[in-house]
Amino acid sequence: MTVDANGRTSPKLAIACGGVVAAHAAVVLLGWWQQWSLFTQPPAGFIPMAPTTAAAFLLLAAVVVIRTRFSSPGGRRAARGAAGLVLLLAAFALAARLAGSALDPDAAIRVTTATLGRVPLGVMSPVTAAAVLLLALALMLLTFERPAIRAAAAPLATLPTLAGTVVALGYAYGTPLLYGSSTIPVALPTGLSLLLLGGAALAMAGPYAWPLHHLRGQSTRARLLRAFLPATIVIVVATGFIEARIGTLAGTDRVLFSTWLAIIAAAAIALLVGRIARRIGGELDAALAERRRAEERYRRLFEHDLAGVGSVSLDGRFLACNPAFARILGYDSPEDLLAHDAGAIYLHAEDRPAVLARLREAGRLMSFENRLRRKDGREVWVLANMALVPGESGEQVIESTLVDITERKQLEQHLWQSQKMDALGSLAGGVAHDFNNVLTAILGYADLVLLDLPADSPHRKDLDEISRAAQRAGDLTRQLLTFSRRQPIEPRVLNLNDVVADTDKMLRRLIGQEVQLVTVLAPTLGTIRADSSQVHQVLLNLAVNARDAMPDGGTLTIETHEVDIDGAYAQEHVDAQPGAYALLAVSDTGTGMDAATRARVFEPFFTTKEKGKGTGLGLATVYGIVRQHGGHISLYSEIGRGTTFKIYLPRAQASAEPERRRRPAAARGGTETILLVEDEAPVRDFVASALKRAGYQVLAAADGDEALRLEATTHEQIDLLLSDGMMSGIRVPEMVGAFRKRRPDARVLLMSGYAQEAFIRQGLMVAGGAFLQKPFTAAGLVAKVREVLDAIL
Repeated sequence: MTVDANGRTSPKLAIACGGVVAAHAAVVLLGWWQQWSLFTQPPAGFIPMAPTTAAAFLLLAAVVVIRTRFSSPGGRRAARGAAGLVLLLAAFALAARLAGSALDPDAAIRVTTATLGRVPLGVMSPVTAAAVLLLALALMLLTFERPAIRAAAAPLATLPTLAGTVVALGYAYGTPLLYGSSTIPVALPTGLSLLLLGGAALAMAGPYAWPLHHLRGQSTRARLLRAFLPATIVIVVATGFIEARIGTLAGTDRVLFSTWLAIIAAAAIALLVGRIARRIGGELDAALAERRRAEERYRRLFEHDLAGVGSVSLDGRFLACNPAFARILGYDSPEDLLAHDAGAIYLHAEDRPAVLARLREAGRLMSFENRLRRKDGREVWVLANMALVPGESGEQVIESTLVDITERKQLEQHLWQSQKMDALGSLAGGVAHDFNNVLTAILGYADLVLLDLPADSPHRKDLDEISRAAQRAGDLTRQLLTFSRRQPIEPRVLNLNDVVADTDKMLRRLIGQEVQLVTVLAPTLGTIRADSSQVHQVLLNLAVNARDAMPDGGTLTIETHEVDIDGAYAQEHVDAQPGAYALLAVSDTGTGMDAATRARVFEPFFTTKEKGKGTGLGLATVYGIVRQHGGHISLYSEIGRGTTFKIYLPRAQASAEPERRRRPAAARGGTETILLVEDEAPVRDFVASALKRAGYQVLAAADGDEALRLEATTHEQIDLLLSDGMMSGIRVPEMVGAFRKRRPDARVLLMSGYAQEAFIRQGLMVAGGAFLQKPFTAAGLVAKVREVLDAIL
């Protein structure tokens, strides 16, 4: 039996039943109208169907066909009207049979006066009238679309179906119902029609209605009913029929025959039950085995899953959890965790009520990050899914899945810190560049004025102070450039132990007698490629930082080691690369730092010292030097337990080189022609003045476009193009290229507040060009210009 989308069975069964009943009813009406002798003078023991009953069945069959084939509102109304007519017909007939009502439809159309014993023929039986009335009411309810109304149709249709079954069985057993009594009996065709129309109504009601809903689905009860009910009905009916019919025909002892029949029926039932039980029992055993396997698989997943799975009651009791759940929260076992309250795993007391409020509102929380507290008090970050589900006793519980993401959060923090330091480096480099332009003008004009003042001028002292202040400011910008990794370096292969040894005496004078200096140098230490002056600067800055952290004295320890950074360490520290390193560790026994200080310690201008006692560039410079050398720096510090800086510098596969010191050349002027390009007017005027004082011919321009126009109108030789590296208008490399096409023999000298390495990285350095970093003095400028002009091309 198939079911459509609305839960109703296939209409074919209902239409077939309605068609058979309609055909038989039409034949009966035709027979009564034609006065067939089968109806007007029936054989002995035969009761024909009454004409009113046939008319009622014909209308009910029409209701079945119309309602099944036509679902339009007009079809439903027509079917409902036909069912209403049958309902009135059956009600009047029943009233006439039971109460002697004058409104008797049978009396109105009675076509025979024949009787069967004491009962008249051609009259509707009261049993038939009651059954037809219920059947008409059931079919009328099925013409409505509301499920609640339709649901009442099936129970109503069940009663006439059972009545028809009883009537048919009575005839089958040879004991027709109500024969020999004063009540009009039910004809066999009437019983069969009731059975067919009742079956059609049940089919229209569908398998979801009572009583057919007990047979649908794959539950054990439904499967057992579908297996046993038809077989039981067949056996019972067959046994009764054999006993009633065949036993009488055989003429044997009825008691003996009944006994053998009971034995045979019991054996058949036992055989049937055994076969069905074996089949269904096997299916049940297989289902139970599969359930046990599924439970075992779930248990294994639950016990060995990397994700933590647990359930918690709303009042905060842990109900169950797997080992991973306990391990994430730092407990030795699930039993250890279950003994604690759920509130203990939250960092703050107000966190759990806030999570519960969100959970009650949404029903579930998916992929949200949360901070929890481990058993040892440490913080753990988790990615959690939570849902409110019914518990075993019906109360709501919280099912949670946790994944430990602490390492990921730490990596994100390291990455954020690295990106922040890079951004600060770019900012610091830009500030240093602009500041160097200003310092160039201050320092240069002070030098020019000093050249014009007599030796005994009272203003010399003031100008010397201006120059020294500008030089100190230049030192600050160089530290900023070092932090941003834009300060030029001169790396060579050296031994870190030698650098520490060279710095020993200076460090002891620097830290004072209250602080004890201890050096622990590795007996065999590989070489590194680094700028020795920069490594000295690292040691000096760290020593000063350590000294200030030990106002009452203490111990400063400097160690060197050979170490290897593996992939696991590099994954946890985003600015570290796997490889072989020389380690420089600087430790103190000072006051230490808290977490907030550690997070910002390498930022430029960040300091915890009193005002005027620090620039905030010492550790920023250390960070920049280490990163510029391709190294890695780490920090460990606790309040009251001192601080340790560990600096990892890549080892070099070469022997140490001796340090070569160059003597500065004396400043010497000349008479060549120089094209000067500088967009900062104070710097341009200072440079032009300094060069003219040295004997050079100077053509000055404010930008690249003006410089090219000036070059095009100048007919004498231009020996040097001296240009700032970054200006508005045409880019410097394009300007230099255009200049060299017309003046291929001229030299090029670029100057900038950026370091040369940064200048090259930005693509601003030109091939064959020299570089001069700002700020510079007049003497330094003249010396560099002479060096470039005298260089052999």
